[in-house]
Amino acid sequence: MCNVALKSSENLLLCAPTGAGKTNVAMLTMLNILGQCRKKRVKLEDDNMEEEEEENGEDMYDLQSFKIVYVAPMKALVQEVVKNFSKRLAAYGVTVRELSGDSSLTRQQISETQIIVTTPEKWDIVTRQGEGRAYTQLVRLVIIDEIHLLHDDRGPVLE
Repeated sequence: MCNVALKSSENLLLCAPTGAGKTNVAMLTMLNILGQCRKKRVKLEDDNMEEEEEENGEDMYDLQSFKIVYVAPMKALVQEVVKNFSKRLAAYGVTVRELSGDSSLTRQQISETQIIVTTPEKWDIVTRQGEGRAYTQLVRLVIIDEIHLLHDDRGPVLE
């Protein structure tokens, strides 16, 4: 599971009981995207070109080149996920924000955010608006918590 989540761009379906590590697998997929957006700095020295990795967290990644969307089934879980991922990804300079029925983000906040944690209803509204479509072009990863939300007969449904 680790190799697929961290080193490939394959679609992944993970069904496991509570406490089995599904959130950690989601984190690995996020780190995969971060790795794809890693910047290198070219250093010129006596006509020798060398690639050198940047040294501080924010400068190491092109944080404006991607968005990750995490769809959680309810607002309470959205807040928990934002708190968890914010803490775990702070060293990388990654910003995690909530986008749910009670909260909205300005264009500036969306621009500065790499991981958007949302509910199915709010994501549906955002993706159908003209403004929302612009930043959805940057989405590189969508994580759906509670996959049974797909093609359900009632409640929030993802298409």
